[in-house]
Amino acid sequence: MAEMIDSLIQFLEQLMTMPIFYPLLGLLITVDALCPLVPSETVLNLAGAFSASQGVPDVKWVIGAAMIGALIGDNLCFMLGGKLIHFVNRLDPDSNAGRAIEWVRDNMNQHGPVTIIVARFIPWARWVATILLGSVRFSWFKFFLYDTIGVVLWVFIGVGVGYLGGTILSDFPLLAMIVGVILGSLVGLGIQRLQSRLWDWRDVRRGVSVI
Repeated sequence: MAEMIDSLIQFLEQLMTMPIFYPLLGLLITVDALCPLVPSETVLNLAGAFSASQGVPDVKWVIGAAMIGALIGDNLCFMLGGKLIHFVNRLDPDSNAGRAIEWVRDNMNQHGPVTIIVARFIPWARWVATILLGSVRFSWFKFFLYDTIGVVLWVFIGVGVGYLGGTILSDFPLLAMIVGVILGSLVGLGIQRLQSRLWDWRDVRRGVSVI
């Protein structure tokens, strides 16, 4: 078992020291934006944790490649919105994607800009949001502006929490990667819960003020 773990760490370290890792990371995140089945958040957490514990990959290049990949993927998805909306409307409403559709539609009208930013942290929701906005010919400039803010926050938080885990457990690279992924997942979940609570509180305040 120990040999398998050492082999895994050596493989990851070798991969992350190769220059091709950065374009592969960007491509992975681009594909994730178009088809949210790839765990790009996990890859960011792992890269951040490995960078802190092993010194590779270069965290600055990881951040740059991730931002470029996310922006390209989101804008391609936005451009294809009109063609993909028919597929979105046929999804099972009880599935993860279906619930994401409901969440986006419930929040988009009242909280459009914030929804774009928050949706970047919710895999299916960011995919649905870009398609819906593209399909209704939402202003591309506004989408690009708020999406860029969301991408910057998403990348820095994703890499940052992994880096934090790797720094704390620099002598235990495998444990550092596991902790980095767990921290990243908790942060994403926390942002989603905080957003829901804030908007519920805002709706209650508006209801009280109307009365």
